[in-house]
Amino acid sequence: MLLVTNPPNYDSIARLQNEFKSPDEVVVEAIIPALKQLLLPYIPEGGRILDLGCGSAQLVHQLQIRGYEMTGLDASEALLRYARTNAPESEFILGDIRDFKLTQTFDAVFSKDVLLFILSIEELTAVFQNVYAALRDDGLFVFTIPITDWLHEIAQEKSFNHVYVNDECAFIELFDYKPEERMWEIKVTGFELVEGIWKRSDTTWLRKDYFLAEVQSALEKVGFTELAHYNIKDFGGSEEAGMACFVCQKKSLTQ
Repeated sequence: MLLVTNPPNYDSIARLQNEFKSPDEVVVEAIIPALKQLLLPYIPEGGRILDLGCGSAQLVHQLQIRGYEMTGLDASEALLRYARTNAPESEFILGDIRDFKLTQTFDAVFSKDVLLFILSIEELTAVFQNVYAALRDDGLFVFTIPITDWLHEIAQEKSFNHVYVNDECAFIELFDYKPEERMWEIKVTGFELVEGIWKRSDTTWLRKDYFLAEVQSALEKVGFTELAHYNIKDFGGSEEAGMACFVCQKKSLTQ
């Protein structure tokens, strides 16, 4: 398909993403327990999982050491360099989640905090179609996505800005919500200490929120028939995040 927008540029801040986003303690204490409820009991032991938008692969590593055969796909070569260091026994593929085709198929696909950067329902549907094609029969697709129904009013009242700091890095995200478009402009600034000199990087990301019915309709359009969704607050996340976790199954055509 013709891609209208570019994916967020992580290359200039890859080190900061690796330092601050989804550190091992968050993966072990929050994400793995949720997957133990929603995903892992329903796929084969040692099954094949694709992490869509894997970033620097902290989750890939934690699932790999638990015996799963892991593949990560991401559009940032710089992030994948960290991924190959963090999870050297897993496979990594450079690619755009809106336009990928893989030769292998998977028991499950997982994606956390990635689909919010897909800026149109047409491109979101294309992602779902790609995932559907990558799944084996009866495979599961688990993903998070912000939901306008839950977030719209809160987004206009609350600050969502983030600041992360350690001795050698700082990472700042400033969120500006545009209610008419259900879009966010996120101004990102990073500072890194490199050979005794502080280096600054700046970039801007765009994020899109969707209505619950839009997401459900797009999933059904590509063939997913078994759908469930949860508020991430039910798994220890913030209610104010307005984030849904979907669980979908690709049913076998022979059933």
